[in-house]
Amino acid sequence: MIELSEMSTWILFVPLLLLLLLWIARRRRVNTKNGPRRLPPEYFTGLNYLLNDEHSKALDIFVKLVETDWELVDTHFALAKIFRKNGEIDKAIKIHQGLIARPSLPEQYRSMVLLELGYDYLAAGWFDRAEGLFKEVLIHDARSEEAKRNLILIYQQEKDWQKAINVGIDLFKQKMPGIGPMISQYYCELADIAKSKGETGMVEQNARQALSYDGGSVRALILLADHEMEVRNYKQAIQHFELIEKRDAEFFPVVLDRLIECYHCIGGSARLLQYLAEVESRHQSLAIIEKHAMVIEQYQSRDAAIEYLTDRLRKYPNLKGMHSLINYKTNQADIGELGLLQDLKTALVKMEQDTATYQCHHCGFQSNTLYWLCPSCQSWAEVKPTMIEAA
Repeated sequence: MIELSEMSTWILFVPLLLLLLLWIARRRRVNTKNGPRRLPPEYFTGLNYLLNDEHSKALDIFVKLVETDWELVDTHFALAKIFRKNGEIDKAIKIHQGLIARPSLPEQYRSMVLLELGYDYLAAGWFDRAEGLFKEVLIHDARSEEAKRNLILIYQQEKDWQKAINVGIDLFKQKMPGIGPMISQYYCELADIAKSKGETGMVEQNARQALSYDGGSVRALILLADHEMEVRNYKQAIQHFELIEKRDAEFFPVVLDRLIECYHCIGGSARLLQYLAEVESRHQSLAIIEKHAMVIEQYQSRDAAIEYLTDRLRKYPNLKGMHSLINYKTNQADIGELGLLQDLKTALVKMEQDTATYQCHHCGFQSNTLYWLCPSCQSWAEVKPTMIEAA
């Protein structure tokens, strides 16, 4: 019987054997005029070593064979990728280092080998070595998109945002799709760093740079609005906050408290009530019911807030809104109702704790913290507030 370990070894090398068959078929088609081309006996000896898990002997044979026939290099790349995906990084590195050390390596393969070796080092977590290799690729091919994208990922991992921006701008000039929003996020990271240092001028400068690469950047608008609030330019802050609702309404609940504060500071209660009603009519976002009721209570009356909540919850049931209504009713309840309302309130608190506040639209990651870079799938600006839209 075949042991499980032996079976896993065979499964691992099935793709390699298939690749070999395809290679032979391709070579036969290419050489039909001169007759089919025979593979050297050493090649099959190397395969035999592989199937017997004698990897070092197999690698020695393959590296020597490629010296006399560089058309075998594609098989080396395939073999190394199998090792890398299987977690055997050292074997993948040995293959690529053996290729790059050969004086006879054709120039057309040099960048390919350097890129693959760079991927090996990335998989091993050796970012400095990988960075050096990707930079070397750019010496041979200054427009290599693959090398630049990998450099960006390294700088992103190391949080070296300025270097990531510099490489990103090169790709942006090459009109690479999707690179503008990434550069925008890097400028926002610089703005956040400046904000933590109290460098308000740099916050505004970096946020505006972010908008120049992604005009719909909610994060940049939040940074600008917060900056305007800090310098007490509340009307300008309101413009930025309201623009967020137009750009991406899902983020509107995140900034609603600050928007309300700005309206309070300029005495714009009537306009605030009108604006919140307009937002609800456009999006029917149940996430703002609680805040809207609070504003109604502050500027009109408690009874008006209860009436508003009751009407909205009858149409669109919502945990936060129900919690708010129970709070209002608790203050008006008699002794007989108070116990029941307290039990309902406790149950709602438990339900709210079990509900994630944010979710990644790309991979489904859930959290109660807003991440601009998803910790799970590493996608930018995909983690958004969980909003329930009315049917």
